[in-house]
Amino acid sequence: MSLFNSQEKIVLSYPKLKERIESRDNPKEEREKAIKILHEIRAEFSKTYIKSFQKLLDSTLPKLYDGVNFSENGVDFNKLVKEKSVVMVPNHQSHADYVAINYMVFKKYGFPLYVAGGNNLNIFPIGKLFRKSGCFFIRRSFASDILYKITLEAYLYYLLMNQKPIEFFFEGGRSRTGKLLSPKYGLYQMLLEAHSHLPEDQKKDLAFVPVSIVHEYVPEQKSLAKELGGAKKTKESTGQLLSLFKLFSYQFGSVHIKLGEPVIAQKKCDQSLKEEVQNLAFECFRTVGANMSVTPSALLGLILLDEPAGALDWTDILAKGRQIISFCDTYRIPYTDSMQESKLEDSLGRALDIMIGNKKIDVIGKSSRSHTFYAIKEEHRQELLYFKNTILHHFLIPWVINYAWINLFSGKIETVSDLKKLFLGHRRLLKHEFYLPTIKDFMEKSFILLSYIIGRDISSLEECLELSHKELYTIASSLGVFSRSFNYIIEAYYTSACTLKALNDSAGESGFKMSDYNKKFKEIHKEEKELAVIVKFPESNSEPLMKSSIKYFLHEQMIENKEGSFSVTNLKLLEENIANFENLLLELRKFNLRSQG
Repeated sequence: MSLFNSQEKIVLSYPKLKERIESRDNPKEEREKAIKILHEIRAEFSKTYIKSFQKLLDSTLPKLYDGVNFSENGVDFNKLVKEKSVVMVPNHQSHADYVAINYMVFKKYGFPLYVAGGNNLNIFPIGKLFRKSGCFFIRRSFASDILYKITLEAYLYYLLMNQKPIEFFFEGGRSRTGKLLSPKYGLYQMLLEAHSHLPEDQKKDLAFVPVSIVHEYVPEQKSLAKELGGAKKTKESTGQLLSLFKLFSYQFGSVHIKLGEPVIAQKKCDQSLKEEVQNLAFECFRTVGANMSVTPSALLGLILLDEPAGALDWTDILAKGRQIISFCDTYRIPYTDSMQESKLEDSLGRALDIMIGNKKIDVIGKSSRSHTFYAIKEEHRQELLYFKNTILHHFLIPWVINYAWINLFSGKIETVSDLKKLFLGHRRLLKHEFYLPTIKDFMEKSFILLSYIIGRDISSLEECLELSHKELYTIASSLGVFSRSFNYIIEAYYTSACTLKALNDSAGESGFKMSDYNKKFKEIHKEEKELAVIVKFPESNSEPLMKSSIKYFLHEQMIENKEGSFSVTNLKLLEENIANFENLLLELRKFNLRSQG
């Protein structure tokens, strides 16, 4: 029996698919439809193809990348694949992810990953190469096609039964912003369901391996930045692939792939399948986020983007870089090997040279680095923001503490209630941008951070109010490097609130559409940016921020949406938010102390 005939036999034996076919009025026709779907989906792995592909990559990758670094991070992956049913769940930054992860796994272990890819990638000639290398293609949407869903589930059943390591990108698509996207549940659920139907004598633990992948430079970042400004997503095509030859004129730094602690799928007695899937997905998500490494390009983006006007010299860049990496060391935030103290100066310099060579950064002044200033070209700020966003979640708590310090120092916070309100308010605001720790975890991490900085234990909000001016100054100088890291988000929410108020004044009871909001937001952002009093960052004008800010105002019940028509329901609270955002941004600039190098 041929491989594909054996595959069809196992797929058609999947209990749910078998029951579906037998229950139809015309079982033969339903069976033929299922086989046709299987042929559309399945990988057609060929060792000859993947070895040829590997040789091609061996020769081309060094021309594009400084390196592709693969870290098991304490996980014995080869042993895991032999003992468990393994599913790798990486985040997704670039189409290059498919190639980088599969290339390194095959090169290191000698077996392929069976990768779930969107059928938008099944285009000539790359589709055949991917399919022969272990990629199986799935439709972008199939919720209403029950037979397709069950056949896909049956194919996953076949892969699990044959101990094939599987991979899928849990975000469901590439991140346009650099921030991690919330996990999609579909493939998690189908894998749990398929695994549950395996014969007991062939059933091994189902282990999900979170994978954090970061690129020091993303090939598609220019088109991603355009999409943030409202441009439509470019559909993949053969023509697009031909344009890849242009990439050889760019430099991409390194790609870093890090495995996380495997998560074993275990159903609790009182847990529904939906709860199990959600808990599993978010445990993987949190691990991926925690393992996102600080890279030279991300660090450079974080430092330079916090200077909305003007430029920084190399001494300042390096001093800020050292302070941030020292913070990472203290609080166990991962960074690439290239960011170690002995390599930091060379690595940051290399990242800077790449950005200059790729025409993203202006060089101002003399040619000697010590007498030169560097500034991101305004039209490319969104591109560097992508890299900053990959690590920004690591620094949320120090930014919030820095703002709390400002209010404590100025006397605007006088009670525990005031301080608690500030912390919880910022958490509510930013939860539409990041997956946040629980309130309890948020507060505990804040106390640990404060205790370390001032050198004595802090374990309550009451103790925070008793900090001396000297201790407050120490906190500020330690965390000042993060003082503007989140300002572009606050600027977007401020602009959004002003937009809603303006639309409320003009539209009245008739309400307004999302298209009206998008147009007005851009108008107001342009006006505010030209004034340069409140809004300083060009990157605060982006469609994802516009959408997430709308979610915030809906959630806080300042506006409502009735069948696509929006209206303001609490103008007083909206105006209070405008004042609060304005005050927050002005205060952060007023008290921005020079960080200790």
